[in-house]
Parts: sequence; C-alpha cells; structure tokens
Amino acid sequence: MNTPLANTLFALMQNYRVTIREAINANDLGLNAMHVRCLHIIAVTKHCTANDIVTQSQRDKAQIARLIKELINLNLINKCASEHDKRCFILTFTVQGSELFNQLLAAEEKVNKKMCQNLSPEQLNTFLLTAQQMIKNMQ
Repeated sequence: MNTPLANTLFALMQNYRVTIREAINANDLGLNAMHVRCLHIIAVTKHCTANDIVTQSQRDKAQIARLIKELINLNLINKCASEHDKRCFILTFTVQGSELFNQLLAAEEKVNKKMCQNLSPEQLNTFLLTAQQMIKNMQ
C-alpha cells in the first residue's frame, strides 16, 4: 500500500542522494550512500574507529568492515593502530579523502540551498522538528 507520506519521503531521499552523488562524481569513484555516510562519521568523530561507524550508522560490523576496506582501497582513508589500544584502529582521511570530503560538503550546501529555496525559516524549522519526531517515533 503506497501512502503519500511514504512516496514523498522516498522521492525526497532518492532525489537528494542522486543529486549529491552526481555533484561529487560518486558513480565514477564507486561510492554509494553508505560510503558517504562513513566519510561524514569519520569527519565528525574524534579518533574514529570502525565500531564508532557501526554504532552511529546502525549497520552490521561486516558491512562496515567492507566499506572501510573499500575506502582504504580508494585511498580516501587510512587505518592506523590506536596509541591507547593497539587492537583498535583509528580511521583518518588521506589528502585525497579530505579533498573529496570538502567537495562533498560544498555539494551538500548547494543542494540544501536548492532544496530549501522558496521555504520560509518557519517552514524549514517545522519540517526539521516533524522529521526529528518521526525518527524518534521509529526508534
């Protein structure tokens, strides 16, 4: 059963993903939405580990391990043993990864501006509050 809410959310997410992927040439790089999500988590998490990504993305360890391996093979991130726990590996951007992430941020800002044009600050705030409540309801 298709509902207007489900259709609208799916269309919004799909359009957002496609537009961001095009802006950073993700198809040419072999990146998908989860690669991008991992890059975001690495960028904002101090001393980021694979377990941090598992926790924040709510994905299984095997999937995250594959994604990390792919990002390493693409020379976007490095994996180094932690100074505090040699069993733990810290994930950081390579120069190429940092450049790509900066591209990603610029693309997201451009897409966000386009997506929110013709919306008042009140409409945007109401949308954000509503979406956040929907997320909480589903957790």
